[in-house]
Amino acid sequence: MKDFWRLPLAELTERAREAVQAVHGNTVTYVVNRNANFTRVCQVGCAFCGFGRRPGTVGATSDTIDQVVARVAKTPWVTEVCLQGGIDPNLSPDYYFDLVRALRSAFPRVHLHAFSPMEIDSLCEKAGQEPEEMVVRLRAAGVGSIPGTAAEVLVNRVRRKISRNKLPAERWIRVVRAAHLAGLRSSATIMFGHVETWDDIRAHFEVLRRIQGETGGFTEFVPLAFVPYENRLGKMLAQRHGGMARLEMRIRRRARRLYPLARLSLGDLIPNLQTSWVKLGVEGAAESLDWGCNDFGGTLYEESITRSSGGRHGERLEPEAIEAAIRRAGRIPRRRTTLYGVVKNPFSLGKKSCQPSPEGHFAL
Repeated sequence: MKDFWRLPLAELTERAREAVQAVHGNTVTYVVNRNANFTRVCQVGCAFCGFGRRPGTVGATSDTIDQVVARVAKTPWVTEVCLQGGIDPNLSPDYYFDLVRALRSAFPRVHLHAFSPMEIDSLCEKAGQEPEEMVVRLRAAGVGSIPGTAAEVLVNRVRRKISRNKLPAERWIRVVRAAHLAGLRSSATIMFGHVETWDDIRAHFEVLRRIQGETGGFTEFVPLAFVPYENRLGKMLAQRHGGMARLEMRIRRRARRLYPLARLSLGDLIPNLQTSWVKLGVEGAAESLDWGCNDFGGTLYEESITRSSGGRHGERLEPEAIEAAIRRAGRIPRRRTTLYGVVKNPFSLGKKSCQPSPEGHFAL
């Protein structure tokens, strides 16, 4: 990688701004999507997570397939449904495949962005299959792409500190690579602002570059700021850094530098850099458009994971609110599909069904 890591922040930001302008101009994209978190039961016990519940404890609940379908039916205008949940030992592989098929049957034109590499790894263990086999089965069932979550930081020393039971970096890489080679594209993520160093972040970027250079399967890179309020790791770090306010400032400073570094480190291979209004707030996300971001993320309509860790920025954002934030930042909003396709005749009010045309674009 080029030696821009030590640049002063102002120069680094200006280079990132020039880089994103050269590729995307003033256009900022977003997707009309929703989350469906189908189980809070999780046996992993990540120190940074407030969402998961150990099997048999209070709040350790899972939804039936009919319940998930009913929730999704409340937002028939979305073009994407993101399916993720805890690592629930009580859910069989059949549940996952039946869930995908049920959603595909009920909403045949909605893109299913489903199951993290950690969930797929758990499915492999339950079914006695290798990742290369499992991703082919998932695609055949109707999965359209996978979220590149559970990456955290792809350095095992860091992973052992924040989630000792999570799959190792090498396994995450194998699952993602297998998905890409099977025709399932994915996002790429990093969770920052906890115990990682800048060298760890740089190593994480280098892993993503190697994968993308081989497969070309990443659609976007999504930095995710650590939410410290309602989890064990956040409480520990707040004590270490002299209080929650100081920890918040540390995370903010890290975000301010990480986004432009991501644009300059990855932008030639992964052209889409997505901000997160759930993590940064709407105004913080709008500000990050000056740090190298070209995508505002999605409407979500249901956000349980960040909220369970004390997230303070809500769980839904209507399309008109996203577009207003983008315009306030001096950019031009453009609605997109999950895989960054063009949306024909985008509607201005969120409460309408948006379905793909025969050409594969989305239109009313």
